[in-house]
Amino acid sequence: MSCQVHPAESGTELLARLEGRSSLKEIEPTLFAEEDTPAQGHILELHGPEGTGKTEMLYHLTARCILPRGSGGLEAEALFIDTDHHFDLLRLVTVLEHRLPGSSEGCVRACLRRLWVLRCVSSTQLLLTLHSLPELLCRRPGLSLLLLDSLSTFYWMDRALGGENARLQEAPLHHCAKLLEQLVGAHRLLLFATTQDLMQRRHGDQDQVRDPEPNYRPYLCQAWQRAVRYRLFFSRHHDDEHSLRFSVVSRHLAGHTVKRQFFTVGETGVRFC
Repeated sequence: MSCQVHPAESGTELLARLEGRSSLKEIEPTLFAEEDTPAQGHILELHGPEGTGKTEMLYHLTARCILPRGSGGLEAEALFIDTDHHFDLLRLVTVLEHRLPGSSEGCVRACLRRLWVLRCVSSTQLLLTLHSLPELLCRRPGLSLLLLDSLSTFYWMDRALGGENARLQEAPLHHCAKLLEQLVGAHRLLLFATTQDLMQRRHGDQDQVRDPEPNYRPYLCQAWQRAVRYRLFFSRHHDDEHSLRFSVVSRHLAGHTVKRQFFTVGETGVRFC
């Protein structure tokens, strides 16, 4: 039996953890039913095929978090964990510039000082990264938003390394999911994590996915399924030869509320229809 020993928490660290987090209830009300907006300590999964706007939505949420209040933001800090190598700083800067009226380089830099970016190349590195976060979170009480793109990146790699043993195949993700749940709850964070649509059965053109929910097949470990409070299903739609829209269906798994929203992605970022 293994025993984990955690360092004692000082009074200052306790106050920082419990009192210092900014409320992110208004991070994007458009996505959720009015009576069911997510709160600190909640985990949200953004699920869908590649190319359905999940990473762009993370840029949108990141911008909403780190922008100053005078520019429609929440003026809080965010941590972006990139496992898909999709994070594009220049893309995020472009989104910020379009949302900062009369923006200068100094304004953009001030926003970026509220952002932390970490990259992981394996489940083991992701797990070690998560183990190191409590110290950072205690030192940065303004860090309220955690974004992970993507939790399913290492799924096939972990299955191969686990051999024929199903428990070993799921072990890395199981430990990551449990640790994420502990971090989010203990430090009152809001977590948005993307997952790829690896197991969905579809018929016909993949670009014409009209309703992704009936085809959803959970494949990640039970620890993750139990931790998720909201699941957002992403899909894309060709309305005509030249028009491409995306949709997101937000479902509160406990309250059973559902909301569907269409959006487009342009140079300025996500725009809701």
